[in-house]
This record gives sequence, structure tokens and C-alpha cells, in this order.
Amino acid sequence: MLKLHELQKKLVAEGNLPFLIRERSNLFYLLGFRGSAGLLLVFPEEAIFICDGRYSVQAREEVPQEITVKEYREKPLLLLNELLKERGQKTLLVEESLPIGMVKKLEEQGIGVNVAPPFLASLRSRKSDAELAKILKAVEISEQAFLETLPLLKAGVRERDIALELDYKMRLGGAEELAFPTIVAFGERSALPHASPGKRALKEGDWVLIDWGARVEGYCADMTRTLCFGASDTQFEELFEAVFEAQKRAQAILAEGVEAGAVDEAARSLLKEKGWGDYFVHGLGHGVGVEVHEEPRLAPQSEVVLKSGMVLTIEPGVYLPGKGGIRLENLFFLDKGNLRKLNNLPERI
Repeated sequence: MLKLHELQKKLVAEGNLPFLIRERSNLFYLLGFRGSAGLLLVFPEEAIFICDGRYSVQAREEVPQEITVKEYREKPLLLLNELLKERGQKTLLVEESLPIGMVKKLEEQGIGVNVAPPFLASLRSRKSDAELAKILKAVEISEQAFLETLPLLKAGVRERDIALELDYKMRLGGAEELAFPTIVAFGERSALPHASPGKRALKEGDWVLIDWGARVEGYCADMTRTLCFGASDTQFEELFEAVFEAQKRAQAILAEGVEAGAVDEAARSLLKEKGWGDYFVHGLGHGVGVEVHEEPRLAPQSEVVLKSGMVLTIEPGVYLPGKGGIRLENLFFLDKGNLRKLNNLPERI
């Protein structure tokens, strides 16, 4: 309930307007509810969870007892309107992601709709000790699964075979599900930052990029390693060292009080110096928690100031079309002014 109380304090500062929450990740974060549909109506002094008959039993099991659970029989917005009228409210704060169709239906009922400030993104960006423990367990399971899968990298094995085996070993090791679809890319396909594992067979000299992560008790891990199958060539060694150095340079300034854009620039400028800047095609990193991509985003010009409690990826990459790509991704925790690396796997495999 602590997270919900923190949110309610922010509502008071916003003129005591109620906040309608629909995103599944936010419902889990605030309530622990794992169902696929529901609405949370948060007032400064109370909160009401609205669901249909499919989830009424589940909601009463998962949602804290202090939260009122109401089941609707016809349309959820009719019940929502009744609740607002009972409390003399005519205006709602909503998530930015609320579908436009739902916004129109609310307005048709005479309810004003305002997009809420990023309350939840800010709250979710800073992890408690309990949240960190879940992320650490997800990292542990992910890394062990990777080590158990690594011996299967043999000539002729397909990308999707390795991905399926890695997924299976994460689930076998205790993951409740995957944090995201596992990426396994061989050879020239490793130049695709988000390649979907396919039928490409592994050959001598291929660059191998694997990006994976488990989810444990609702919290994610996210990491990437790149290796060369067989004898590595000169270009692989040159690129690998450049990417590894870029990661270390970013890590050196990653700290509480630093702007996210400055961390991105630390890595990006090094790759530019070495002539690879045009081939680094994404932001340097992102927050990780209930979702694998959360705030803050470590991207060019980002002015977000990093704070203690954040769990962040640092993942520079260089991608050469037709040849291959190299990405190294680690997780870090900003711990009261100190920087803690959450991974144990070495960068060079």
C-alpha cells in the first residue's frame, strides 16, 4: 500500500482530482493484480478497483484488503460515472495511454479528462529493497540459463533452437515467464538490434548476439552478450573493444545527480571518435522493473536527472549491415550514491 499512498499524496498536490489507471503494469505495481483487465480509480483518500466477473475472485485474492473491489455487470464506464457522481467529481486524470475511444465515451458522459503528470513513471523508476531482490533473482536465473545453453552453440544449430533452449532453461530455473522475447542472431543477422530468432544456422566465424532476460515475481532482467563462434576476425576484435570501452566510459559517470543524456553522450562520443558513431542507432539504456523498458531513458539530450534507487541498463552497440553487430548490456543499480553492477557474467565470452 505504500506505493499507492505515495501516489495519493501526489493527487493532493494536483487539486485532489481522481486518477483512473488501466495499464496492466501499473495495476500490478500498485496492487499486485495479475489479471489482464481492470480499472483502478484512485482518490486522495480511497481507491476502488473495478473489474468484471472473470476477475472478481482473483481481485479479492490479490488486491489489498484496504481497496474496495466492485464488479460491474454491464459497462465499466457506467459504474465509473456513478462513483464519480457520488463523490461530486466531474474531472478525471488518466494515463497517457488511455484509448481515444474510452476518452470519447467518458466525455460523452460529461466527464472531463486530463492526462496525468508522469506520477507513476517517477515512482516506478526508484526501486525498493524488495523490488531489487526480485530483479537480482531474475538476473541470477537468466545468467545460469545462459551458461547452461552456451555449450549448445555448435555448427549447424539454428537461432530459434538456441532461443527455445534458453527460454526453457530460464523457466526451468524459476522464471515465471520471459521478460521479453529472447533475441538470438547469427552472422549478418546480428546487425539487426531486435532480430527475431529464425532458421539461420550457425557457421564458423559468425558473430553471435544474444539478448535475454527472465521475469521473477513480476520483475525483469535484461542483458546482452556478443561472441564470435570459432576464431574471431580483426574487425570483431576492434569493434568489441570499442563497444566495451564505450560501456566502461558510460559506467564511469553513471551516478546520482547526473543527467541521463550525459551518460549516453559519454558512450556515444567514444564510438564517434573511433569512427563508429553512425552505427550506434539506439539510446544507451533504460530503466528496468515491472516492464523491461521503463523510465528513465538514457538517450541523447535527455535531461532526466538520475536518482538513487534506479535500476538501469547500459547497452552500447555497433551494427554493420551485411556483416554483423555487437552489443554489450549490463544492469546497474544506483545505491545511495554508489554504483552497483548487478551482472556476474563476464563481458567477453
